[in-house]
Amino acid sequence: MQALYCEDKEHLDNPLNLFCLEAECLNKGLICSFCLLKSHQDHVKNVFPLKTIVQSLNKANNPKNQQELHNKGNEIFSKHHNIKQTFRQNLIEIKEILNKLEKEIEKQIKLLDLEADLFVGDAFEKSISMLNMDKLSKIQIEQAIEKIEPLLKTCDGQIWILRDTEVNQQAQKLIKTAEVIERESKYWLEKCLIDLKKLYETCQNPIKKQVKIQSSQNRYQLTYEQWNLKETDAICLRSKKKHDIWLSGVGLYEITTWPEQELVFQVQIFEGSNLNSKKIIYQDKFVIKNDMEFVNHIGKMYFKKAIKIEYDKPYTIALTPNQSCLSYYGANGKFETDEFQFEEPTFSQEFSDNSTTINQGVVPQFFYEE
Repeated sequence: MQALYCEDKEHLDNPLNLFCLEAECLNKGLICSFCLLKSHQDHVKNVFPLKTIVQSLNKANNPKNQQELHNKGNEIFSKHHNIKQTFRQNLIEIKEILNKLEKEIEKQIKLLDLEADLFVGDAFEKSISMLNMDKLSKIQIEQAIEKIEPLLKTCDGQIWILRDTEVNQQAQKLIKTAEVIERESKYWLEKCLIDLKKLYETCQNPIKKQVKIQSSQNRYQLTYEQWNLKETDAICLRSKKKHDIWLSGVGLYEITTWPEQELVFQVQIFEGSNLNSKKIIYQDKFVIKNDMEFVNHIGKMYFKKAIKIEYDKPYTIALTPNQSCLSYYGANGKFETDEFQFEEPTFSQEFSDNSTTINQGVVPQFFYEE
């Protein structure tokens, strides 16, 4: 590489052989040794010889790394494509439900207006006058009776007109119905607007939204060795956070005796506390290898996507291994930690086994985002 020299007259054509990588530095880039002394003393650890950077890049530029970068790039493009597809599909569904909502509200208001006409002006008298006319069409008769129908009451083949107190009750019913429509539509539409504004702000600056995965408390007080893990282990939990959280993964107790074949866990998450529930909101497979890192006998398994967990709503997590193995297990389990409340799920014989209790099992803690 041809030598370049500093253009600062005070630096006496000193060679530009250093490179500043400090993100916040105003003079970031190619510098000389005098530049380093003058403007880069507070972040000297982020200044490297240009030769070192080039050597590192050349070292990384091998077929294996190129293939990894290529694969990672394709993965990123695939995620971007999925984001656009999901957004477009959701947008279509939002437009459809808004159109349906608008039509339904207009329909309900129209019905309320028809009934409210009875209490305004001379609608009742006009309908009676019309019904007493000699010549009427089928449509005219139906329309006249339709307008006064809310004041008619039938029972056991008898028909009569509502009394004053009953008329007042009917009027109050109409008022309350209108209030419910107004209150509910105002609440949910305003909530949607707030959520959409938050989404817009996040999309404007997605890199600024820091997603921090937090670890819950271990729900067990003791850890023992040699638990025979062979069938379904399940636990029902409720979030104590008074807002939605996103469940990112679960902890798995360390395997003490590895089977000969690859160990695979099927994970299922249900809405509710019943394993018989048809409301499966997530299912996946965890492949556990013997090089998995365990800290305090617990390894981390993350889902492919975070699962929304609503406040105080029950969810059941079930783990089923593809073969028998030995592991650590928890005992003296807590029914409550700072983040969650736990309970034993209900299950059919299909799921029944000796690990589905609150006091023992392989799910000691959970990982979540707020």
